Amino acid sequence: MNLESLNPQQYQAVCHSEGPSMVVAGAGSGKTRVITYRIAHLIREREVDPESVLAITFTNKAAGEMKERIRGMLEHGGPSPWVSTFHSFCLRMLRKHISELGFSNDFAVYDAQDQLTLVKQCMKAAQISKEAFPAKSLLNHISGFKNDFILPEQLDLDSMSYGNQMKAAELYPVYQAALKSNNALDFDDLLASTAKLFQQVPSLREHYDRKFQYILVDEFQDTNAVQYELVRLLSMDVNNVCVVGDDDQSIYRWRGADIENILNFEKDYPGTTVIKLEENYRSTQNILTAAGNVVRENRSRNEKTLWTQNEKGEPVICYRAEDEISEAEFVCDRIQSLCQEEGFAFNEIAILYRTNAQSRVMEDVLRKAEIPYQVIGGLRFYERREVKDVLAYMRVLINPDDSISLKRIVNVPARGIGKTSLEKVEAYCEGKGLTLLEGLRQVGQERLLGAAATGKIANFVGILDHLDTVYRQSNPLELLAEVIDRSGYANMLKNEDTRESKGRMENLNELYSAVEQLVENENGTLREFLDSTALVADLDNLDDERGVLPLMTLHTCKGLEFSAVFLVGMENGLLPHASSMSDSAEYEEERRLCYVGFTRAKKRLFLSHARRRRIYGNTFNYLPSDFLNSIPSEVMERASSTPDYQMNSPKQFSDSANISFSSEAESESEYSIGTKVLHPKFGSGIVINRSGEEEDLKLEVFFKDGHGKKKLAANLANLIIL
Repeated sequence: MNLESLNPQQYQAVCHSEGPSMVVAGAGSGKTRVITYRIAHLIREREVDPESVLAITFTNKAAGEMKERIRGMLEHGGPSPWVSTFHSFCLRMLRKHISELGFSNDFAVYDAQDQLTLVKQCMKAAQISKEAFPAKSLLNHISGFKNDFILPEQLDLDSMSYGNQMKAAELYPVYQAALKSNNALDFDDLLASTAKLFQQVPSLREHYDRKFQYILVDEFQDTNAVQYELVRLLSMDVNNVCVVGDDDQSIYRWRGADIENILNFEKDYPGTTVIKLEENYRSTQNILTAAGNVVRENRSRNEKTLWTQNEKGEPVICYRAEDEISEAEFVCDRIQSLCQEEGFAFNEIAILYRTNAQSRVMEDVLRKAEIPYQVIGGLRFYERREVKDVLAYMRVLINPDDSISLKRIVNVPARGIGKTSLEKVEAYCEGKGLTLLEGLRQVGQERLLGAAATGKIANFVGILDHLDTVYRQSNPLELLAEVIDRSGYANMLKNEDTRESKGRMENLNELYSAVEQLVENENGTLREFLDSTALVADLDNLDDERGVLPLMTLHTCKGLEFSAVFLVGMENGLLPHASSMSDSAEYEEERRLCYVGFTRAKKRLFLSHARRRRIYGNTFNYLPSDFLNSIPSEVMERASSTPDYQMNSPKQFSDSANISFSSEAESESEYSIGTKVLHPKFGSGIVINRSGEEEDLKLEVFFKDGHGKKKLAANLANLIIL
């Protein structure tokens, strides 16, 4: 272990030992090195008992890597420090002491599917309608209560508006009682129960506070309320706690992370030594300047300025494309140029985007160019469950004999057609030589099933008959809209009301654009479109010695680095996301997401945005992201497929949440076609048609998240222009 290799700030962070400390570690500043060196220094140089050192990380991978690094720095053999995730640490505590909470030590830990099954049982016992209140949504809210360290007895029902959250609060104590009767905990309980244990048994808390003389917490900006409480409980007496993190990389607010934990650490731990790691070892100075100027506009942050001894580097390229297809073609062309002319490998380059739905166009263009790629942290577009489900409906309409597609959708969304009923119908079909659909049509007249099951199957067949009529009388785009609506898929995702369900709805919205592009623009048929999606898999196994190009969301890319990064969709509505426009905290997190994306790049950074983009089967005009205005002209080179490229004028975010970004299209009023709006009930949407003027102005708005098209009177709708 060579401390001389550390810079002055890293050296200070490693050698500081007594009292609380906070290491504000900027992107690429050697954070992991500092943590491992600090642990090794405590054990080797200060002769601290390894078992009195507790290091907490957020992933098993990070914990494993840290253990290996520390092991390599220490003498072989002997005890090791405690290095684990929050959940692993808590599980270890509970296996020893959970009897204090009335559980036996052989308790089960329920996974996501187990939890969902138990929630459904509890809903049935509590007579809660699964149609009105989806189990996934209620479980998501219960998880939120636990992450905020709110126990059932601490809930304030009067402060909640009626809806899924209120119903989840009512179910929460029932669910917890059911867990206890099964001698089981769910994943969130591991943290909440450990914190409760330390609160209710002071002698136990004091024992572990004395045991762990030194506590280190990595990625502290990502901690939630219960994790923060655990750290506090373990450091009340000894107080040698060191937290490491970067508030500028706090991007998980949606899953409970609270940036205030790191921002308020000095206040909560008086006498804290603050050490800032600002020297970056990853990126060029131009990239750091661009990233720093974007995130510097946030109000909730610790002031810091990243710098590097690396070269100034190439300017950041900002490209304005005509549409999403030309944007993807630009990215593809530049990737090929980087590989062929500058010697980059595909796996040294990454394409980043704000939402999973944006991968679709990129995937299409990459396949045509025969560039091998992989979607990291998710499935390729046409492999995503919701996309395959909706396409299965359309396949059945074209080919009623397709039993595989039919079995996929017969109970999706759930409509009470169980496995046993379907097996009986299949057996009947086999004996009669019928297709599955023919058998479903004969269930009633043959009295194969009970009245309830027969009625449910008849309703499903009725849906298919209706869709068949639409298929024969309408164009593919209208059919797709009808499939998503009439099948109940849109309503299912809307009622589920989780981040996952909203992302799935975004993928279905993107499917509109795919159908429009491949069917209408190329004069193709629905059959040809479905054939093209089936052929996607055949092009995916390209063997290339230059590796595979990774595609991922900005949330997925955190902690990674690449020689070159393409950040696409730099438009108001995508980055920053439309959902953030009415919330200052969310808007600042969007800026941090942008910062994280920029700082993944080592040598080259490319930003792109489209002047117009297909969405929901329609084409709308977009303005470049406001974040681009923060980047100094001396580090960014602008390019465009058209000669009239100009940036939008600078704007500052206002707490009034009244940000206005308008269409580039000519407009006669503030509600021009393409204007993005926010409705108090239906959420964010886009004006797709208008009629009348002034007091008689009527708007047709396409709302996301399953609400679809709505006709509204402009003077009564209480719309906020985004």
